[in-house]
Amino acid sequence: MPDVSDLVYYAAQQQPVDFESAFKDIMLNKIADAIDAKKVEVAQIMFNNTEVEDTEELEDQEDGETTQ
Repeated sequence: MPDVSDLVYYAAQQQPVDFESAFKDIMLNKIADAIDAKKVEVAQIMFNNTEVEDTEELEDQEDGETTQ
């Protein structure tokens, strides 16, 4: 699996095809990992009856504002 150092190398060597391929592979893996993590999070919420507060609500509460 390519990593960021491969991207730098391909850019320095002016190899755009290899750069593009490595970039796509890196992004595909990152997106797949994020989707898998989100699946686990959603499954835990659904099957454990755990409620997750909205981020905006948490920020408002930290700022001292109240939501109605």
